[in-house]
Amino acid sequence: MKEIIQKALSVYSPISEPTAELLLGAAALIHLDADQYLEQEQDIVKSEFIILEGIVRGYILNTKGDDATVNFYISGNAITPAIMRRAGNRSIYNLQVISRSARILVFNNTRMEDLMPYNADLQQFGNTVVMLDSLRRAEKEVLLLKETAKNKLAWFRSHYPGLENEIQHYYIASYLGITPTSLSRVRGNS
Repeated sequence: MKEIIQKALSVYSPISEPTAELLLGAAALIHLDADQYLEQEQDIVKSEFIILEGIVRGYILNTKGDDATVNFYISGNAITPAIMRRAGNRSIYNLQVISRSARILVFNNTRMEDLMPYNADLQQFGNTVVMLDSLRRAEKEVLLLKETAKNKLAWFRSHYPGLENEIQHYYIASYLGITPTSLSRVRGNS
């Protein structure tokens, strides 16, 4: 398990063996099937997640109960940190497996937060994940506000190569802020 932790976190920032060992008591490896949730809106936020295998989508519900996909997390990705997924101590986010199955490394976020001030590896890892997540959000915000459906799809394809063939197109349309019909039309013309 120590090697799994070290390898998964080192995707973002080098993690030493002693740091990985510190996290052993705070980590678990879980397997989920399609449509299962890691977290749902109003759940108490208590975990950090790294996708080892599979695809997870993050989405929110509007006042009508319609969902809007906010993010996709693929193998190797850390999910948006707990501090950015909650209001108070409750989740504002739904995290749903959309691949056939997923293997996920789960950390107790309280334990990680307790260790961070005393561990440079974890500080760097946390800072990198927050920074990359914030950059991804800003880039997507500009994309949604400025680009055509064709350019949005091109951006999606460049950032998520092959994902278009693995997930429901409704999720992609929702993520790109276009209708499924528009997505179908743009896909047909490209």
